[in-house]
Amino acid sequence: MFSAPYFSECFGTLTEEQKDNELRARQHHEEEISSLPLHEGWRYLPLRLYKGFWFPEFILPGVLSLRHHLRPTSSDILLVSFPKSGTTWLKALVFAISTRNPELLLSRHPQDCSPNLEAFFAGPHVPDLDALPSPRQFSTHIPYSVLPKSVHDSPCRIIYLCREPKDTLVSTYHFVIGMHRPEAAPQQMPFTEAVELFCKGLSMYGPVWEHQLEYWQESQRRPDKVLFLKYEDMMADPEAIVRRMAEYMGKPFSAAEEMNGMVGEIVRLSSFEKLSGLEINKVGLWGKEFDLGHLAIKNSSFFRNGKVGDWREHFTAEMAERFDAIARDKLHQSGLTHSHSSV
Repeated sequence: MFSAPYFSECFGTLTEEQKDNELRARQHHEEEISSLPLHEGWRYLPLRLYKGFWFPEFILPGVLSLRHHLRPTSSDILLVSFPKSGTTWLKALVFAISTRNPELLLSRHPQDCSPNLEAFFAGPHVPDLDALPSPRQFSTHIPYSVLPKSVHDSPCRIIYLCREPKDTLVSTYHFVIGMHRPEAAPQQMPFTEAVELFCKGLSMYGPVWEHQLEYWQESQRRPDKVLFLKYEDMMADPEAIVRRMAEYMGKPFSAAEEMNGMVGEIVRLSSFEKLSGLEINKVGLWGKEFDLGHLAIKNSSFFRNGKVGDWREHFTAEMAERFDAIARDKLHQSGLTHSHSSV
């Protein structure tokens, strides 16, 4: 999906020397990854512990590669979130704000609007990002402390989307159990087991609280660097958040655009109801350009529910209190709080 058709210019022909260099680098990365602590609690989605966070094993080659190769420009926008926190919606909104042509979303999956960096770099060749026109938008789930120093030092900007962790877990649970090819699907994990793992930080890019807290703290230190948004606020007043993002991106709406209803049109064509009903978002597989083995991530899996407070349909009162107690401990005196977190 990433290499064609929208980003094929990033993968040109390599010389034999370049191929050899990339092969050696990949072998080195594979050796490093194999030495990292392993956890297989999520059935066929093994996780490796790297720099304090649990990464899906299949994506770690991309994480290691981009830490070495990524050189952001001052006009780049990085869209960041913990997995299953509204990333797809964020990609669609930022793409529509940038292009001022939200109708393009009718024929393009949001995952094709902002390539995921670690997936982009996980293939056999290092992408040439300089081939992409500016301004560029990329997405990532990488924690702030694990991003390369080039991002920390660059004037590139970050938009971080935070979601109530209990809703995030519910979305993660349904996403992961739907990732396997029918012939390779393991016995379905009980939700109680997923809760246990999540509370221990054992999830894709987990622990979630540390992930959110790193970006929150950086947004407090450097508000010009990180715009910290909450999914629940976006759901409550999407037009206000779209205007806020546009200002932050340096692309505020003109009086004429406001008069012509541009903001409302972006919100309408980027909505869950609109995007989830499009044929392009209901068929096909994500990530066909790199080896996912027994995994099969459907394009439709990025559109399950999108509701705020859906956790109440899955959590017992005891589960919810356990989550909230962890949040109180992890986020104590940070200023970061979650709405819609009580039973």
